[in-house]
Amino acid sequence: MNRKIMLISILLIILLSGCNRNAAEMITGGKVMINKEESTITFYAVLTDRNLEPDTSFQGRFFLQGSTIRNAVGTDLVYTDKELKSDSDLAKSEKYEVQATLKLKHPEKIEELVKVIKDSEEKAVTIEVINEKGRLDDQVIHKVEEK
Repeated sequence: MNRKIMLISILLIILLSGCNRNAAEMITGGKVMINKEESTITFYAVLTDRNLEPDTSFQGRFFLQGSTIRNAVGTDLVYTDKELKSDSDLAKSEKYEVQATLKLKHPEKIEELVKVIKDSEEKAVTIEVINEKGRLDDQVIHKVEEK
């Protein structure tokens, strides 16, 4: 009986370890930039194609969670403007900078917005790398630059 339980446990652990959605490790950096003068918010990320198959299409997007940021921006998904493709010759990995700038709908709440993004307990902004097969990688952003 103990042997069966141990065997089932080991198989379950092996199965679960293969389900790591973030295995691509494509996100090498990210931040949110808030321009108080212009009342804009820019979502920025640096991605790499290091672990993709050659000529694989992908795109960056930002998933926004929580009423504070959704109300400030007016949406919960922000797509970057370009679809990317991994290098045909992956001997050298490339880095791609993606960003999207939006006008803030409630500029009077900038301080509250900054606080929510910086809070390490919150998941207000998540960078996601996607393609037609689904989500390849994701990472929560807590870095905010203000000017």
